[in-house]
Amino acid sequence: MKNLLLFSIMLFTASASFAQLTVKPNGAADSYVYVKDQILYVNNDVNLTKNPNSTVEASIYLRDNGQLIQGGTTSTNDGDGFLSVQQNTPVTNAWAYYYWCSPVGNPVPVGGGPAYGMGNTNFGLASIYEDTNTLAGTGTEALQSLNVSTKEGYTDPRLTISRRWMYIHEIPSDEAEANYHRINASNGAPAGFGFTMKGVSKGPLSLIAKSSHDQLYEFRGRPNNGDFSIPVLGPVESVAQMTLTGNPYPSALDLNKIFYEAGNGALSQIYFYDEDRSKYTHNYSGKPFGYGVWIPVLPDNTPNDPTDFIGAYTAATFYIWNASGNHGGTGPAGTNANDKRYAPVGQGFMFVGNAGGNVAIKNSHRVFIKEGTANHSVFQRPENNENEDAVTENTVNGPTTAVITTADNRIPQMRLYVVFDDALTRDMLLIFSDQATDGYDRGMDGLSPMGMAADAYFPIGDDNNRLPYVINSVNYQLEKQIPFAFKLNKATNIKVLVKEEVKKPYERAYLFDSQENTYQNLSLSGAKPTSINLPAGTYNNRFFIVFKNPNVKRDIPESELQAEALVRGNIDFFQNNPDHQLEVRNPEGYTLKSAAVYDMAGKLVISESNLGDDNKYTFYTGNLSDGVYLVKLITSDEISVDYKVVVHNQ
Repeated sequence: MKNLLLFSIMLFTASASFAQLTVKPNGAADSYVYVKDQILYVNNDVNLTKNPNSTVEASIYLRDNGQLIQGGTTSTNDGDGFLSVQQNTPVTNAWAYYYWCSPVGNPVPVGGGPAYGMGNTNFGLASIYEDTNTLAGTGTEALQSLNVSTKEGYTDPRLTISRRWMYIHEIPSDEAEANYHRINASNGAPAGFGFTMKGVSKGPLSLIAKSSHDQLYEFRGRPNNGDFSIPVLGPVESVAQMTLTGNPYPSALDLNKIFYEAGNGALSQIYFYDEDRSKYTHNYSGKPFGYGVWIPVLPDNTPNDPTDFIGAYTAATFYIWNASGNHGGTGPAGTNANDKRYAPVGQGFMFVGNAGGNVAIKNSHRVFIKEGTANHSVFQRPENNENEDAVTENTVNGPTTAVITTADNRIPQMRLYVVFDDALTRDMLLIFSDQATDGYDRGMDGLSPMGMAADAYFPIGDDNNRLPYVINSVNYQLEKQIPFAFKLNKATNIKVLVKEEVKKPYERAYLFDSQENTYQNLSLSGAKPTSINLPAGTYNNRFFIVFKNPNVKRDIPESELQAEALVRGNIDFFQNNPDHQLEVRNPEGYTLKSAAVYDMAGKLVISESNLGDDNKYTFYTGNLSDGVYLVKLITSDEISVDYKVVVHNQ
């Protein structure tokens, strides 16, 4: 027999708010709250008593993006009962690492006994369950997972996780193996700190297959609440020092709010672990992995619209470039840049400091944001899910109101891929903001995770305190020279590609070699990538990204009349009647804002806008009547170029 509490006779179809919440069984009958696709807000504490039914133990079920948010600064949650919340990893197997942070703690010691006193408790494998409902993700039934000491986990006949790969990294330090501490199946992960865990392969151990699937995990335990203090440390000899933490709550977490919380100035950036999960090996040397870098860029001054300050992200470096300009591995680098600001339930990540101190994670940073790419809240995974419809959600009594849209609200930026020997690729981002300086700007510059024998970075700082960055924000000026550095362990071919441009403030960009006095185009238009060959060494003061080439006439300041004459003299037209097309040649790469074709009566017959700076354009004229037409081009500098053509389609 199961009892739903009086205030939850129906599934929550609207947000609910309580000063405090107590849920306990009615004698031998189970009692629970089932929250589907909505928010449950509790201003104070939650007191839960475990249900007697072994498969329906939990007192609160959060399903289909249901979330719990609490107020206050200190956890007074109590009892031996469970909150149940789920998270999935859509590309996983027994060899696949993910970084986690549990939203719950074990309310009783491993092996049984009386419940711990009020407050947050440590997490361990005993708090991970397997959903056993007919339709996974919709019901209340589950079985506690099993664990083994062998290398591989599996799903049949029960969810069985390898405890061999359970580690924490709670002390700020580098990536060295000795800095990870194994917890096995103990309650060894303190609340607020993250842990590593490998996935499971589908099927029994005897038939374990090297394939990937979508695995659903259920976390059951006392919900975490209140504030957490996470230690960080500044770089040591240019190497980032990391602390494994994450989202410790059964709700979404706003990383912009954390970053700009008063007193959190020691936090410099956040790293997200990623790897090529198609490589079925436990050997580090055989599994490409790395860290993506997220920064908020600017504080969010319009919190009712969570899409306008999404931050900036560069992907991990295990992606492989190929001649077509795409990446192999598990997905294209940089495509999930928008999915980091709102950490979903269970997401683990590394805090990276710029100095020693503590970073506070608070209840006030919790928000009700549904998980999904349209909402900019996605559990770190190697490839994006399909886009979801935009939604609008309101929260109750304190949490942020979220109005979700899909507009691209990013500030001006250039994304670069730097490819070493046609192999590993460093994803880099150059951001343009009036609020940035040429030195280090907290929140606007992202420190490189390094780790590559051949690497590229933006060197920021003076000669005595220079650090490598993969995200660099600057105040755009036409005359600016932005240092662009390489560190090579051997003679290397380097290709530099512009992968993406957003609201660019410049017309052209170049890679300037100050030693050879050469300028190479950095082009998004599909031209060959910039390519250089360098011997082993460190190049901090030789290469620069610039926006002006003194060797190109059109980059030399001209009078208005001279500039107009130069543009008109460098654009050619040809009416190719046999192929029924108008051809426009733009060898100097002027940015064309619009192209229009008019007949002699002044009627507009062809209209195109935002053509870019390609070297050649074609316009189909096979549907036009024979006659004379006027072609009008407008450049981004508002220079008009006119030309008459004769169309003959007979």
